[in-house]
Amino acid sequence: MGIMKRYFLALLLVFSFSAQLSAQNVKQIFEEGKSLFDQEQYALAQGKFAAISALDQENDMVRYAAYYYAISAYRADDAETAKNMFLQIKERYPYWEPDEMNYWLGFLNAKEGNPQESFEYLALVKNDSLAQYKEAIKKSALAAETEIDVLEQMLGEFPQEGAIASRIAELILEKPVEQQDINRLMSLEESYELKIDLGVEGIESSPKKSVYNVGLFLPFYYRSDSASLVRVERNWTSRMYYGAQLAVQKLEEEGIKVNLIPVDTRDARKSLAKMISEGELDSLDLIIGPVTESSINEVNAFSKEKQINMINPLSSNSEIMAANPFAFLYYPSNESIAIKAANYAKENFRKNKNAAVFYSGFSDKPRADLYRKLIEEDSFNVTIFEGVLPNESVKIQQLLLDEEEVDRDSIAVDLMMAEMDSLRAAGEADWEIYSERDFVYDTLRILPDSLGHIFIASDFSSLSTSALSGIDARPDTIEFLSSSRFLTAEQTVSFAQLERVNSAFTGTNHINYGKPQVTEFRQRYLNKYYTNPVREERLGDAYIGYDIVVSFGRLLHRYGKYFQVGLKRQDKIPGELTDFLEYKLSNDNRYIPYMKVRGAKVEIIEEKK
Repeated sequence: MGIMKRYFLALLLVFSFSAQLSAQNVKQIFEEGKSLFDQEQYALAQGKFAAISALDQENDMVRYAAYYYAISAYRADDAETAKNMFLQIKERYPYWEPDEMNYWLGFLNAKEGNPQESFEYLALVKNDSLAQYKEAIKKSALAAETEIDVLEQMLGEFPQEGAIASRIAELILEKPVEQQDINRLMSLEESYELKIDLGVEGIESSPKKSVYNVGLFLPFYYRSDSASLVRVERNWTSRMYYGAQLAVQKLEEEGIKVNLIPVDTRDARKSLAKMISEGELDSLDLIIGPVTESSINEVNAFSKEKQINMINPLSSNSEIMAANPFAFLYYPSNESIAIKAANYAKENFRKNKNAAVFYSGFSDKPRADLYRKLIEEDSFNVTIFEGVLPNESVKIQQLLLDEEEVDRDSIAVDLMMAEMDSLRAAGEADWEIYSERDFVYDTLRILPDSLGHIFIASDFSSLSTSALSGIDARPDTIEFLSSSRFLTAEQTVSFAQLERVNSAFTGTNHINYGKPQVTEFRQRYLNKYYTNPVREERLGDAYIGYDIVVSFGRLLHRYGKYFQVGLKRQDKIPGELTDFLEYKLSNDNRYIPYMKVRGAKVEIIEEKK
């Protein structure tokens, strides 16, 4: 029934009952209405109360009739009539139960999505026993308001209302990260004691600066003698520094200023510990590196104490991040790679669930161990689990191709013996037509079709190359899975072979050399240093130096010193040379797509849902 129709029906009831009131007992009608109200017959109760509330009298019976009429209207889904009646009660009886009337008007305005009016009425409610219910109504009223400007205006009128501040913060956090007003969030958090999770432990704001100091912590080993300088020029650390310098120039062209400070972690003249103790590094906004174990431990402690973000550019060791929320890995951790690889195996290698896992040593073993654990939980059987040093990687190929002597089937042997016995019985002089070697045959030690797939839990290309060569030479089909880190421009394994054996990879900071940004970088490097950049296998190089400084320099510019404020709220962000970086769930790069070689190109493949 429409509102207007119900309104006219109520008027008819009022006139009808008013005409009878002179002949009937008002108290009786009230009791009849109250009885209907208690039985939740609200529409009928509303008719009884309407007649009494319309009387031009001032007594409790009339006031309560109007009160119950309003509640009955609300219970009968006629909130507008209820609201109008409460307004009439306030006007006719301004000193009668003001808290009750204002409470109901605050509630009904909240229901209608009028937070401003709701707050105005609730502000007039002085009864402390209603405080808890008032807060619930306020939150309900604010939930309907999505305009930050409207809420800011309301907060100006009700500056003590933390619920409004909380709703403003909530709406700011719902915006895309680059549009979020971090300073306003911090102001609201401080003024109203809100708990706003910015994803940064112990950090209250992310200051923006005109120039960011970025330290590049590498074992340069600078010395003054010319022979040493020549060696340094040819070192991977110098090439990484050259890439970082080009990145600084690139950022400057975009209006982003970075002060790149190389720090030699092997400089015997001034130890890293001394630089830290004397406060020389306190002004840094970001640390890239270091890469040696002792330096990592030293700088990690410094980074945590001074709350300076550090990015390890080479390692997949998750222990670097374990106790320091300001420590990041440029690459995915061993554990992240293992989880992603295991998921691929479970989806794609189900025909033959026997597996071999190879790793290069102590640093790779966590990846191998977790991979083994995860697939064996899914009924895979890891029949080979071996550590193979990079300089001994040929062992993998040999293991796949080694043969052994096996006795022939006894029936075949009996037939061969019977044949020779027959010749000898016939008097043939050359009856020994079979030699001792004829009674055995050579076969692969790893029998054909006995192994479903091989997982290389290492980024050393020699292990993958050896495994691929062995797989390629076998008569059966063995699937190959590894991380893509060894797929460099200067790799020894051919794309044709990778495609031929249907190899699959978990993408780890893979660089697509057809990307325009890569072409631009290579041209910059050639113009500056008169040579092409070299892509290293596991060490740093110009590509890494350039990608990290450009990508994280932009993050500093966009989000301030604690760029994780933005990283923690986005699924992924674009890298400069790499496709994407993803740090939403962890401090290691979780962007790990699946990849295959197709048409002599590395392509990202769709994940199975």
